[in-house]
Amino acid sequence: MYGGVLLYFVVVFAAMLWPIYPFFGRARPLIAGLPPSLFYLTVLLLASFAVLLGLYRWEARCGRVDGEGDS
Repeated sequence: MYGGVLLYFVVVFAAMLWPIYPFFGRARPLIAGLPPSLFYLTVLLLASFAVLLGLYRWEARCGRVDGEGDS
């Protein structure tokens, strides 16, 4: 599971760099009121949140999440 999450974030990092990101560098057309580049980054950010939320829930189900209040 951790390897898949790590691989996902490496792919997301690479998707924000030169070979892929310039495809979305136009100002028009607007997608949901955003330029394509900003919409693309927003989708990547929301997908990353979903992956981390899934990882957290998986860890909680397996009993790997520490309790709150630990100092």
